[in-house]
Amino acid sequence: MLDINASMQRLAGEPFKALYPILKSAGLVNVLSIHELAGGLSNHNYKITTPTGSYVLRVNADAADSFCNRQQERFYWQQLAQAKLAPELLWVSEDERYYLSDFIESDYIESDDIENEVLIHWPALERQTSAADFVLGQSTFNYLQYPAAEQETHPNQAHCLLLALLLQLRDLPTGPYAISITEQWQEYHQQMLAYQASATFSEPVLRRAVPLKQGSDIGDSNTHDWNERVAKLLAIQIEIKHWCDELAACIIKPQFCHRDLNPHNLLLKNNRLCCIDFEYATASHPLCELAVVLATHALTPYQQSVLVKQYLSGHPYVTAQAVTAVPAAIDMYWVFACYWALLMAAQTEPSRSADYLAWFDCFWPLITPK
Repeated sequence: MLDINASMQRLAGEPFKALYPILKSAGLVNVLSIHELAGGLSNHNYKITTPTGSYVLRVNADAADSFCNRQQERFYWQQLAQAKLAPELLWVSEDERYYLSDFIESDYIESDDIENEVLIHWPALERQTSAADFVLGQSTFNYLQYPAAEQETHPNQAHCLLLALLLQLRDLPTGPYAISITEQWQEYHQQMLAYQASATFSEPVLRRAVPLKQGSDIGDSNTHDWNERVAKLLAIQIEIKHWCDELAACIIKPQFCHRDLNPHNLLLKNNRLCCIDFEYATASHPLCELAVVLATHALTPYQQSVLVKQYLSGHPYVTAQAVTAVPAAIDMYWVFACYWALLMAAQTEPSRSADYLAWFDCFWPLITPK
């Protein structure tokens, strides 16, 4: 999750001295400045300026390795770059810890309020929306049908830009990787239980996990807090299974899914959206893409309705009943966010683990009340 424009400028100097050998390995020698880019919840990102251009250096977090097959991530990144839907990936370090890519300066979206002529930075469209909020908003009109109010006002054309991106992503090759929503839930759940069984989380027990650094366990004071949040997820396993079953019932075939199209992972350039951050990209349920857009973007009920209707109209990979499973897909997005927060907390040093527990507390109320 990255806000690529909300950065704090610093001249390349002492704070970034450790980056110089890495940049040299990537072929960047004459570095004019380094900016730390804000907004990432796990990885660290830096804008690198040279006389010939600007780049992004991403430093992958150790904790994220348990979620991410780096080979798979790069496969989809390169596929989308070829489709002009992502910045070009220019260099990868031998240990897969560092990525260098093109820097894209994101444009601003124009408000439809002509009197005010407001320009909006895309990450400013961020808003957390629960399935319950979505259903409540749609209750003003039947979202199973196209809204009759053709003159309905909306603040911008965000829904049109998002729809164009979703349709482009839908048509991409799925590649050799795939996971269903049920399989993803089961994988996260087993990882969580494995950490719970390890008590202080001092040993690497996750599949594909890297060894934790000395002294990087979650700590006794946070272990109790972590277990309390685990208990919350354990208490809604019946509901989660129901949402997974509902989604499984409406899929015909998996499609390519980015799976984290929140506003901080989207860049607007020349009136066209492109993506960054492919750690979760894979072939999966078509409603994954729709759900995250609805869950994380500030869209009016009208914009949501248009997006749902036009995305699902004639969709080749879901049944006609898929529209009724949209709330379940939104709930599962927030369920996965809660699992992510707990697993990141279990693998991060105590000073950061509390931050991830706070993210859990932010995501938890967005799951449909039990």
